[in-house]
Amino acid sequence: MLLLWRSVSLAMVLSIGVTISNSAHANYWPNFSYSPSMLSGAAVARAVLRYFGKEGAEEATEFLARSGGRELAERVATTALREGGEETTEQVALFVSKHGPDALKALDNAPEIRPLLSALDELPEAQVKTALARLSAGASGRELAEAVAKNGSKVLQSELRHPGVGGFLARSLGDDGAKLAGELSTDQAIAVARHADDLAALPATQRAGVMRLLHQDAEKMVGFLGRFAAANPGKTLFTAATTTIVLAESDRILGGDEIVFDADGNPIVVTKAGLIGRTMESGGKALGHVSDRYIQPLYYAVLAFGVAFAALYVFTKLTHAQRGDPAMAGEKAGNVVDGKVADRD
Repeated sequence: MLLLWRSVSLAMVLSIGVTISNSAHANYWPNFSYSPSMLSGAAVARAVLRYFGKEGAEEATEFLARSGGRELAERVATTALREGGEETTEQVALFVSKHGPDALKALDNAPEIRPLLSALDELPEAQVKTALARLSAGASGRELAEAVAKNGSKVLQSELRHPGVGGFLARSLGDDGAKLAGELSTDQAIAVARHADDLAALPATQRAGVMRLLHQDAEKMVGFLGRFAAANPGKTLFTAATTTIVLAESDRILGGDEIVFDADGNPIVVTKAGLIGRTMESGGKALGHVSDRYIQPLYYAVLAFGVAFAALYVFTKLTHAQRGDPAMAGEKAGNVVDGKVADRD
């Protein structure tokens, strides 16, 4: 294993490139010269070896010699040297020795290395591996790395919060998109992302107004987006004309009213049941609730009491009649006074 390790290291040193130049003053002896980028590339390649360690020497050889790792190391080293000299190159080598090939691929995807290193440095250590996996993933990784280099760590943080969506929001809507990604659930972020390109194309004042609504009440606003999409398939919500209506009637929109298009295609706000209708409907539901819970039981109780009282009354009358009660007889024949029937008034 030690022999293999030494052979890999030797292969890397020999692979940095040798330029032989003839010189009249050197009696045609070969003059070995190494460019700074070659030396830096070798330093980054050695960082890969340190990451794999002696136990992973074979894997390191596979990556560097057969998977394009050597060329990758040279490209990254050249960019680092151009941006920040030896200091940045040393930072890259240290970073690669800690995080391995994914770090090298992620840095290669970035148009600028230093902003990406800075953004990664702001992440919690536990998130760095996941971030590098996304940054090193081919075309999507390059797109994400470019956005991070342009807009900073907030893009990367947004992407980690909502994979596949958060970075897109931050790229499309800038600081507002990154802030939204931190406030929304993933489902809400997906709903807003469907409109992100249209929002980005709005005039700045209108875009700021819609962002304000999303920040103030994301749940109701996202609900409105969903209802509009379901009722108007293929229609664009955030045009200049429709956005004007949304902002002017924001209270109604957030209150549940809808935007529809008239016969000429103009957007208008409509109330489903009307304010009075909704009020009466709500009042009717409240009265129905009170009736079901309180009035009906009371009514049934009174009715039962009345039936019971009537039954008792009838039973009492029948009992007295069967016993020949004088009072009952008096009711039928009139009142008797001194053996005579008294006149009725």
